[in-house]
Amino acid sequence: MDFQGLILNYFFTERAGILLLLIATLFYLLQQNKILTAIEKELAAVKEKVDSLVNRTEDTTSDLSSLSSRISNLSGAVSEANTVAEGTKKELNMLAEGINSETVFNDAIDLARKGSSADEIVTKTKLSKDQAETIVRFHGSKV
Repeated sequence: MDFQGLILNYFFTERAGILLLLIATLFYLLQQNKILTAIEKELAAVKEKVDSLVNRTEDTTSDLSSLSSRISNLSGAVSEANTVAEGTKKELNMLAEGINSETVFNDAIDLARKGSSADEIVTKTKLSKDQAETIVRFHGSKV
């Protein structure tokens, strides 16, 4: 046999076939290892992003809780302000009624000094008959 025949014979022997199969398997395993490494890197990046989102969620929850507390405090302050405003409104109404009553009594006293009778004062000021008579008695004209 010639040299080329021997080489061809060698390549087609069982050993050569097993060696080629082994090389192909190793090549396949290396390729799979590269793919696995790339997938692990991507998985680590995704895990990092998920962890970041979890941290943001926790921060947001904390911020919302703080905001809720502040709103609660403001609600209490608004309630107190409403109470003070209602009290002030009542006091102003009382003062207005007092001023109105003073004006009515002053008008009645002026009428009595000008000589009006108790009945005329009742008609013009809407005071009671007893109040009008008392005003005429003390402030009426001294004839």
